[in-house]
Amino acid sequence: MKSKIEQQVMASVAVVYTARRLTSRFALECYALVLSFVGTVFFVSLPHVAANLSNVASGGVGSIEAFIISAVLGTKLIVQLALLVGACALVAMGVDMSRANSPKNTFAA
Repeated sequence: MKSKIEQQVMASVAVVYTARRLTSRFALECYALVLSFVGTVFFVSLPHVAANLSNVASGGVGSIEAFIISAVLGTKLIVQLALLVGACALVAMGVDMSRANSPKNTFAA
């Protein structure tokens, strides 16, 4: 049986731990990625983009590249910013994951 003060201290530790996890760099990158996706979905009709992309795909990789470039450049600034934030968040998440999976620098004895 824990005393009242032990319960309060453990509750405070749990709150601080949770707050740190929710505001970590990786969590903020996830939030940016989700907000970017939601913002893009709000302003862009994804079924129309998919239909247009399937029509263009028969022309090969070059036509897909031209379609993506013209689609991004032809959107509103808010969509371009959302895509940029999403791309930066994906790159940052990839860097974080590669750092976490890379062997640590150790000195050979």
